[in-house]
Amino acid sequence: MNEAPDEHRPLVDGAAFWAAGGLGQFEVTGPDAHAFVNRIVTADISLLVPGQFVHSLLLREDASILDRCTVYRFPDRLMLLVDAGYREAAWKHIVDRKRGNLRLRDISDDIALVGVRGDTAAAQLAPLLAPFPGEPGQIVSARLAGVDVFAARTTRDGPDGFDLYCRTRDRVALESALARAGVTAVGADAWRLLQAEWGIPSVGVEIDVDDTPVEAGLEHLVAEGKGAPFPGETALAARRRAGAIKRLVGFTVYGDEVPPVGASVRVAGLMVDRVRSAVKSPRAGVIGMTAVPTTADAPGTPLLIEEGERSWTAEIVRRPFVFRDGRAAGKAKP
Repeated sequence: MNEAPDEHRPLVDGAAFWAAGGLGQFEVTGPDAHAFVNRIVTADISLLVPGQFVHSLLLREDASILDRCTVYRFPDRLMLLVDAGYREAAWKHIVDRKRGNLRLRDISDDIALVGVRGDTAAAQLAPLLAPFPGEPGQIVSARLAGVDVFAARTTRDGPDGFDLYCRTRDRVALESALARAGVTAVGADAWRLLQAEWGIPSVGVEIDVDDTPVEAGLEHLVAEGKGAPFPGETALAARRRAGAIKRLVGFTVYGDEVPPVGASVRVAGLMVDRVRSAVKSPRAGVIGMTAVPTTADAPGTPLLIEEGERSWTAEIVRRPFVFRDGRAAGKAKP
C-alpha cells in the first residue's frame, strides 16, 4: 500500500470524504424479505429495528467466509452491502438461496456511496444534513444540500463518521456540496490506511479463502442458534468445538521499515504464517496483520519477520491499533 499521510490527516483531525466504487448493493423487498435475510447472514436480523444497520458475514456451507456484509433495515425493505471484489459471488450466493415471497434487486449501479470520516465530521455535516443520524448504527432518509440521501452513522467499532448513499447521478453534486462545506476529498490509499489503523480485515487480503469467523477473529459477527439457520452454521459449530488452530492478530514492528506482504512470520523460531498486510501509520508506527497459533496469540508475543536476507522484529498487539481519541493501542519499542 502506498502511504498517504497528508491525505490521512483530515480523516483523523478534520473531516474527509471518499467515493467508494463498485460495491455490491442488493435490495430485498416483500413479505418474506426479513425472514430470508435472517437465513443468509450471520447476524440476528430479528433484533434489527427499522432505521438501524448491523455488520455481518456471508458464509459458505463449510463456514469459510465468502464476504463481510452490512445489512440496512428500512420500514419497507432491507439492503445488503458487500465488497466490490465479491459482488458477483455474493449475488449468486444470495440468489441461489432465494425462498419465499420476496424480490431481489441488484441496485449497485444505481446507488453511490460517499463515506465521511474525521473528528469534525459530525459538526460539519450537522448544518447540512436533515434529519441527522445522531446515534451509532442509525440510518435516516434525509437531504444534504438539496441531494436526497440516506445517511448511516458508523458504529463504535470503527472511526466516527457517516456513510452517505445517493443516486449515482447525484454523486457529483453530493461531493461538491461536501467540498463547499470544507470536507476534504481523499483517495483510496488514505482510506485504506484509516481502515488498517482500525484493524479491519478484508476478505482476500487479511482473511484467507478458507478462514472461518473463528480464524478471522470475527465471531462477534455471528449469532448461532438464532432460530434461523444460516449457511455454514453447522460447520462453524463443529469448528468451534474443535478449536481454532490459528487466529488473525495485529502486530507492530520495531523501527520504521515496512516488511513486505508475503514475508515469513516466525514465533519461537517456527514459521507460522506470512505478513498478510503491513502499512506505516502516522499514529501507530509500522503495523500489520498475520495469523499465529492460538497458543501464541497473546499481546506482547515476539515475532520475527523474514524476507530473503532481511529481517524485522515485531510483537503482537491488540486491535484496533488506534482509538477514537487518537491514542495508539500499542507501539513496538525501537
